[in-house]
Amino acid sequence: MGAAASMPAARAGAWEAGLPHAARVTRLYRASLRTSRDWLIDREVWLVDAARIQEAFHSQKGVGVAAGRVLADRAAEKLIEHRHPEPYVPIYMEGGSSYQRNVPPPPELTEQSMPPPEHAFK
Repeated sequence: MGAAASMPAARAGAWEAGLPHAARVTRLYRASLRTSRDWLIDREVWLVDAARIQEAFHSQKGVGVAAGRVLADRAAEKLIEHRHPEPYVPIYMEGGSSYQRNVPPPPELTEQSMPPPEHAFK
C-alpha cells in the first residue's frame, strides 16, 4: 500500500541528491515523525511512538559514516513502505480544509463595485 501512495513535495526533502549525511538523517527523522502522526490520531499514543522513533535514531548515533549510510537507506525504504495514502495536512496549508477560506477580494474588484462618491449618500 505504501508504494501506491503519493509523496507530497514537502516531504520529499530526505531524498534530495547531494545532501550531507547529517542533514539526510535529520530529514529522515522528521519524516518518520510526520508519517507516524499520519497513522496515529490520538496525541498520547503518538507521543509514545515518537519516543520510540527517537530512541531508535539515538541508538544508532555512534555508527560510522558507511554504516550510517546503509542504515539511512534502510530507514528511507521503510519510511516509503509505511507512508500513509492520505497524509495529514494542516487545515491552513494548501490541501487543507480551510486553505484560502474567507480570503478578502482583491482591492481592484472592490473599488469597481462601489458606487461613485457623489451618489453614495443620496
